[in-house]
Amino acid sequence: MSHVRFLIYQFIFCNTFFIINFYLDKYISKPFTRVDLIATCINILIVTLLVILSNKLYKPFKSIRLRNKILLSIPAVILAILFIGLLENIWFEIKGELLFN
Repeated sequence: MSHVRFLIYQFIFCNTFFIINFYLDKYISKPFTRVDLIATCINILIVTLLVILSNKLYKPFKSIRLRNKILLSIPAVILAILFIGLLENIWFEIKGELLFN
């Protein structure tokens, strides 16, 4: 049961990380301005909070071997990528239908 819970935590963690990077990436561009600095500070703050939260959430999983954690993290990342891709396709399909109808 702890392996399944670890996989779910990894899936949620990866989704959160991908969403944060996807939406804050458009504000960080080549001419470094004040907006880039604010977006970078927000990104650092959110990632720091995620790391602190993940350290507390992952304490019960010390009994799982590192090899198993790595083998569980790989499908979690793949599932997170597929999930984000599916959400983006559904979101833009709905948006497109609202614009063209």
